[in-house]
Amino acid sequence: MAFHKGAPLQLGGLALSGSTDLGNITFPVDDRKMHRRTFLTSSLTLPFIPAISAFGAPANRIGVTDWSIGKRADLGAFDEAKEIGLGSVQVSFTPVPKRSEYALGDESIQEQVLGKSEETGVAIASTAMGIFNSQPFKEIPEAVDWARQGVEVTHQLGKDVMLMAFFGKNDLKNDEEGTEETIKRLKQVAPLAEEKGVILGLETTLSADEHLHIIESVGSDAVQVYYDLGNSHNNGYDIAGEIRQLGKDLICEVHCKDKGGWSFGPGEVDFIEASKALIEIGYDSWYVLEGPAAEGKTTLETLEENANYLRKNGYS
Repeated sequence: MAFHKGAPLQLGGLALSGSTDLGNITFPVDDRKMHRRTFLTSSLTLPFIPAISAFGAPANRIGVTDWSIGKRADLGAFDEAKEIGLGSVQVSFTPVPKRSEYALGDESIQEQVLGKSEETGVAIASTAMGIFNSQPFKEIPEAVDWARQGVEVTHQLGKDVMLMAFFGKNDLKNDEEGTEETIKRLKQVAPLAEEKGVILGLETTLSADEHLHIIESVGSDAVQVYYDLGNSHNNGYDIAGEIRQLGKDLICEVHCKDKGGWSFGPGEVDFIEASKALIEIGYDSWYVLEGPAAEGKTTLETLEENANYLRKNGYS
């Protein structure tokens, strides 16, 4: 892995100790091997950083996808996340945004997103490229260039995780040819991801073993698993077992959801066992809520209730 050395890291999010007026403070960094989330640099310039716990993880570790909150590629996602006490938003990036969506590839839009994050005190968890579900990464000629654009945008936002979705037309399950083409294409994107310090988080219908095949075939630490508890359950996988198998170094971020319409707890996903496994491997990044509103409740009511359930069961 060759994460970029010497570049300043711009982080939007919660203010440290309630203050956003930090100026350009340079923090020295130990040269010893560090966690993948800490860029290997001689110094980090941090004009604005999230509040952190004594263990180095975000103090409020529960976020939400912008599409689940009904604000895909919309600055309003930060306001609504703040309203229900969430710590971050996963923001959508598409190189061909719809009319109602902001164009995150535009630097002026990136500045607006970073400004909104600072204004609300809600961090940017990561970026997400859901466009590959309908415009398959494994097939379309533009895929590699689009993914590279996503890496650049993620880096410009000061983030180190970019979700790449493999569902719908992009599903890799039982598609050997598509999987091999995906490996070939990831090899073309990974060098830039390594240079920029961005992880390509694969969210798929595959098992841990199938993910490991892709990761080992690409041969880059920039390729990891974006683990979704609900998807894994729906595909019949042993969630806790897979979390332990992949470990901290291969799980870049986690989506938390149950079957559509289920609130956490009464639903099918065993969040408590998953929490035990995540704590055991030392996972210390965001838990990002995803999914529709529960029956008889609004989206915000569902998200707030599910966030409170997670906090009570070790997701903090």
